[in-house]
Amino acid sequence: MDLWTPAMSDTAADRLELAAGQLAGTLQTQAQSARRRRLVWLAAAGILLLAILGRRWLERTPPAPPAPSPTQSVVFVDTEGWYGRSSQEVAVASPVKLGLDDLPAGLPLRLGPWEGRDRPPDPEVTRWFDSPEVVIQRTYTRADGERVWLSAFGSRGPKSFHLFEHVPDLCYPLGGWQIDQFGLARLPLGSRPLPVNHGIASGPEGKLVFLYLYVWDSPARDPERGTLSLRIAAPVTRTAEATFAMLAQDFIPQLFSRTLSWNRF
Repeated sequence: MDLWTPAMSDTAADRLELAAGQLAGTLQTQAQSARRRRLVWLAAAGILLLAILGRRWLERTPPAPPAPSPTQSVVFVDTEGWYGRSSQEVAVASPVKLGLDDLPAGLPLRLGPWEGRDRPPDPEVTRWFDSPEVVIQRTYTRADGERVWLSAFGSRGPKSFHLFEHVPDLCYPLGGWQIDQFGLARLPLGSRPLPVNHGIASGPEGKLVFLYLYVWDSPARDPERGTLSLRIAAPVTRTAEATFAMLAQDFIPQLFSRTLSWNRF
């Protein structure tokens, strides 16, 4: 034995070996924990990146399709407004001009076989829609006596939200009408159907069929550019089905020629 080296008992050596083993285990555990933290961080970063890319994909604005002819414009129609974009949204060719800057002159009194006249202003429109920029209220009549009531209200910015709050299926009951049926209808009009909110109401004067939808002149659907709420109704003279068919086949096509090949999503 080296005289300058203190003797170590077996017990002390065992304790030292045990401590060394515990230290190695601790270091291994810490290394594993660090790897787990890195994996969690990488997973969180990947999820965040996917969320950002998904949001950008959903918010992208595909360009508008070209107009089919110089005499037609392209508008975008949906059954929902600023609060949501439905999968039913379509680009539509129109023989009339439905942008806010083009109205009311862009919507003629003569629409094919239908002759229109302006109705007196309704003070409730100013009250409920906060003085909209565009107010069109007309009665269109066909030679056989069929009538269609058309109302179009347009606003920009915060005021445009009123267009989606005061809708026929909510407002008709306040005027004494009962909503017998309400839902989404898809009108055949080209490569894709034209979506409309469709309802049947009953009141003291009989039954009526009503349709309404929203129109934008740009796929961006920018509130500052504004939107148009288009509402159409007709009294039931025979059956509700016949009145709906008359609106779908003879009146709507005077406003919208055909849907175009275009998808947002």
